[in-house]
Amino acid sequence: MRRRHSLRLRVAAAFAWFGGLVSLLLASGLYFAAHDVGQRLIDETLRAELEDYMARRQRNPQSLPPASVTLHGYVAVAGATDPDIPAAVRNLEPGRHEIDLDDVRYRVAVADAQELRFYLLFNETRQQAREQRFLAYLAGGALTMILLSAAVGLWLAGRVIAPVSDLARQLGTANPDAPPPARDLAARPAHGVDGHAGTAAALAGARVRAGGQLPARPARASCARALAARRWQVAGRPGGAVRAVTMGRCA
Repeated sequence: MRRRHSLRLRVAAAFAWFGGLVSLLLASGLYFAAHDVGQRLIDETLRAELEDYMARRQRNPQSLPPASVTLHGYVAVAGATDPDIPAAVRNLEPGRHEIDLDDVRYRVAVADAQELRFYLLFNETRQQAREQRFLAYLAGGALTMILLSAAVGLWLAGRVIAPVSDLARQLGTANPDAPPPARDLAARPAHGVDGHAGTAAALAGARVRAGGQLPARPARASCARALAARRWQVAGRPGGAVRAVTMGRCA
């Protein structure tokens, strides 16, 4: 028989699932947006540096290409084979490219000018490290959101179903031979259909077991007491208050 979880846990799980879904969507959107912005900034940097070097090269043919930790450039006659240029770079056509050299990711800009081909490489190691840190922050935020959603769900479910849980607890632990006073049951707030039906079932059971209005026939009296006890048992189960009220009657 499958074990049924309490309503409070199910509400908390629903809140956690919803919070996790929203967090995942937001985190995914922020990560891809940040990645796109990073790629645009790299392309803008490559464009500006490449145009600057091409202008310097036009003024001074002996000008050397950029050579730093982040930027590294090459220049060669278009269509010629230069052994100083790595083959993975030399075979690239004009435009923007992504390549791997010695296990390092590069963004490459290639352009032709004055029968020369210019190559400019941008080392993406730092950019990838920043993106990984940002992704870790997003994952931590999503996990925090899930935990907060579950905590809010537990608190809210406890506040909402407290009257119904209290009534179900009383019905489950009550003595069939000594039912609680009808005025105590009627005074409790009945929230929703289950609350009204549970109160009605308890009052009906109390009146039947009181025996004041039972017919004289022993068989029917026994049937009524058995039916009342059964109603108390059914009403004490999750969602059983409505079934307790709609149960059959003695003939």
